[in-house]
Amino acid sequence: VDEILSGADGTNIKCGVVGEIGCSWPLTPSEHRVLQATAHAQSQLGCPVIIHPGRNSGAPFQIIRILQEAGADASKIVMSHLDRTIFDTKKLLEFAELGCYLEYDLFGTEFLHYQFHPDVDMPSDNERIARIRMLINEGYEDRIVIAHDVHTKNRLMKYGGHGYSHILKNIVPKMLIRGISQSKIDKILLENPKRWLTFK
Repeated sequence: VDEILSGADGTNIKCGVVGEIGCSWPLTPSEHRVLQATAHAQSQLGCPVIIHPGRNSGAPFQIIRILQEAGADASKIVMSHLDRTIFDTKKLLEFAELGCYLEYDLFGTEFLHYQFHPDVDMPSDNERIARIRMLINEGYEDRIVIAHDVHTKNRLMKYGGHGYSHILKNIVPKMLIRGISQSKIDKILLENPKRWLTFK
């Protein structure tokens, strides 16, 4: 709370988001306490929160339940990494009903072996786009955000990766080809992040 109201690390630079709150599967007792503290801070401030769920399809459900029980507003929470977490369509739509933002944020990450969870088949960017189109068709266009989680040097263009322009240069044109309108793309890229990040 103090880092948002006063500033972080002894500076007057104020944080605008709580997170990314990292969670394991199964959730540890300390992670459970951190989620409760996150909910308490968010209920006081109305600030946005972003969650890194454990690598299990039940993890996002458990996390939202803990946050809501502690007073959090799901409409200000982004659940990240859904592209490697919930694969079943019925389960994804059930999760979407909980009201948080659904983030597909591994655009540009395509490989055969997912070292953190070898039994997961990491989806391709085309599969991510198809999943987003399905969520739009089901009425969740106001709850979708996307990113490419660039976090290692090999993802940068200098080292042969897609870089930070991948979504705008490659994904948006493919979304248009796949029948997602520019107005819906603008919601995903502009309006939804703006709504999530805005608080008083």
